[in-house]
Amino acid sequence: MGKPQKDSLKAKHYAMFAEPVKKELRRGIEMSKMMYIDHRERSGLEVLVKKYCDKKGLPYEERENLITDYAFGGVGIEAKSIQDYMGSLYSGHLERQLQNLDDNYNQLVLVVHGTIDHYILQAKRGGKKIAFAKVFNAFLGSIARFHNDYDISICTFPDKSSAARFISKRYEKDGTLGSSTTYRYMRKTASEDKRVDALRMLGCSEAIAKRLLEQFGSISEITASSPKELQVIEGVGKITASRILHCLNSEDAVIEEKVKMTRA
Repeated sequence: MGKPQKDSLKAKHYAMFAEPVKKELRRGIEMSKMMYIDHRERSGLEVLVKKYCDKKGLPYEERENLITDYAFGGVGIEAKSIQDYMGSLYSGHLERQLQNLDDNYNQLVLVVHGTIDHYILQAKRGGKKIAFAKVFNAFLGSIARFHNDYDISICTFPDKSSAARFISKRYEKDGTLGSSTTYRYMRKTASEDKRVDALRMLGCSEAIAKRLLEQFGSISEITASSPKELQVIEGVGKITASRILHCLNSEDAVIEEKVKMTRA
């Protein structure tokens, strides 16, 4: 008869001590956060990002980022105005940047701010005549290609303010959980090939998984390959190659790197 009361007291004592511990853990995670902003950024976007971070009490540090504009944890964010995006697209510089991002970050994000209409208007002021359809097709086609090839998140915004808010929010949410519904449902694959699904569980996109299988023939052949051999595949950088081989060859349990530690 006394056992339920004893269990109830245990639960109360646990709640009494567990909650402060949880708060300290959350505080520790927040204190360890740091976003690095490339000090060479002079687009005006960085001013708004810092403003929103200051408002939310999010720490940041300005330094020279050799690869990307904004970095925190395993996330690398490259931000471009529509003018910069189209210019670097036509020059081929953008693809080289994405390759460098893919080699050095677990999660890649490309943020583009501005509209095609504004891009065409600026071109006209500079004495250039550009057809809207041509620019639109190049813009849309490149986004689809990069998303497929690099498994990158691409976000477009009409202005700097919206882009800055997103970057700040993405930083704020990093390392947190969403709702229980978001946490509960796992991303499903539409592939009919279980080998593709297995490679997707290692962090590959479906397109990259298919390229790997097409090149090497089987998962056992992929397992026996070197990182450099995997990097021959379009969209596979140093980090992706290392992660794939580590998961396939490890004799110990492989723990997911992107651990969700707090609830937003």
